[in-house]
Amino acid sequence: MKPARTGIRIGVGIQLVAAGILWVVANYLGFVHFLRIDHSRSGKFSLAGQTRSVLKECKKPLHITVVASPTFASHATRLLGDVRGLLTEYLFNKRKGLVVEYVDPTRNTARAQDLQLRFPGRPLDQVLIVEYDGRHRILELAELGDFDRTAVASGGEPVLIAFRGEQVITSAIVSLLKPDPEKIYFLQGHGEPSLMSTYSTWVESLLAQNTAVRGLSLASADAMPEDARAVVIASARSDLDEREMGILRKWLEAGGKMLVLLDPNSPTPRLLDLLRENGIQARDDRVLRLVKLPFAMGILRDVTGEVLPGADITRRLQGTNLVFPGATQSLALDMETAARRETRLRPLVQAAEEFWGETAYLPNQPGGVAYEDGLDNGQPLVIAATADRGALSDDRVDVQDSRLVVVGSSRFAENDALTKPGLDFLTGAVTALIDREGLTGITPKNPARFTLRLTDSQLSVLSLVSLGLIPGMAALAGLAVWIRRRA
Repeated sequence: MKPARTGIRIGVGIQLVAAGILWVVANYLGFVHFLRIDHSRSGKFSLAGQTRSVLKECKKPLHITVVASPTFASHATRLLGDVRGLLTEYLFNKRKGLVVEYVDPTRNTARAQDLQLRFPGRPLDQVLIVEYDGRHRILELAELGDFDRTAVASGGEPVLIAFRGEQVITSAIVSLLKPDPEKIYFLQGHGEPSLMSTYSTWVESLLAQNTAVRGLSLASADAMPEDARAVVIASARSDLDEREMGILRKWLEAGGKMLVLLDPNSPTPRLLDLLRENGIQARDDRVLRLVKLPFAMGILRDVTGEVLPGADITRRLQGTNLVFPGATQSLALDMETAARRETRLRPLVQAAEEFWGETAYLPNQPGGVAYEDGLDNGQPLVIAATADRGALSDDRVDVQDSRLVVVGSSRFAENDALTKPGLDFLTGAVTALIDREGLTGITPKNPARFTLRLTDSQLSVLSLVSLGLIPGMAALAGLAVWIRRRA
């Protein structure tokens, strides 16, 4: 009998050891290899691609300290829960090198005083401190939210309408990674729209990438500014003169980076010649399609563009659609000119399949419009393209002497027409021009609050289920167990 019992004990011991090993392996795999899925409507618990790229760029320790107390009578206190959830996502995406600390000055006065000595000059009350590589940024907690203050005039409390913590915190980290802001110049003096009124949303996004945006007039200049990292020509309504074109052409040949948003309704032959010299030809057409209306056929001039894969500018936007409202012209890529100038041409955005380039695009055509093979421009229709001179042929390496990005439309960049994908494209294009591909990506989201509205009947059903059905099912289950045990 003893040998049998000994064998049983050995078998049980082996089973316990095996179960322990399986438990350790399962927990290790679950800790290292896991999948987190965000099912929220606004994607509140998902970090943007740019944020993940920025965290990967942080090779040195990154420290984030939240100095705030939930007992403070401030509207910014309501952001603490969202801030904690957001920083938890940061920790999930960067497990090494990121430290997040929460300091309640009413409970941990010693730590609060220590921080005040380290960062003198301002009271550390309801703030968030970001530290990296000996540099720091102090953010007001109220900056992380957009509040509607309409009710304050009548004695009410400000209403939180959107939480923008990811935009602000990621922007602060970028400014610490790249402490010297890059200068982006927007060409002025040719009827271009105002930066701060027409393109203010785009400009604010560029400023959040730690860049400095300036207007540029070449009317009295002999050369480009020495600190210019990129130049943007957005919707020039009149052409540049020969002297200005000479300055831009010389700068581009010397390794300059340029983004051009064309206004198809404004003739700019000298500017188009510069593009043609680099292998990108703006066609004299308008991209459109026909749509069936209840009693006739209509012309749709708001173009849907499909982002193409392969280029660093649009790598993280692959599969996204962009909308180009108003007039849009297609681009032709001259491969012979590109080969002669050792330039690599790449299409970035292509019009959807139903669109074509109409050459007889004047309004009020007597017979309407229809695609004519050999006269109009058919698919594929390129709307945005890039020309990289001195680029390597290996797609895995992105090195170029000069870069030119051209888009056959400019209306989509204006505030009243700018969409989230359009802003991502524009910001990514400029970021790539200044050689920050590692920080190029979808800009952080701005999830807005929404209200769940239920009718009286829906509230009645919800009350019946929560107060009657669910407790009743629990009671029936308990009764069934009691009856079975009695039997």
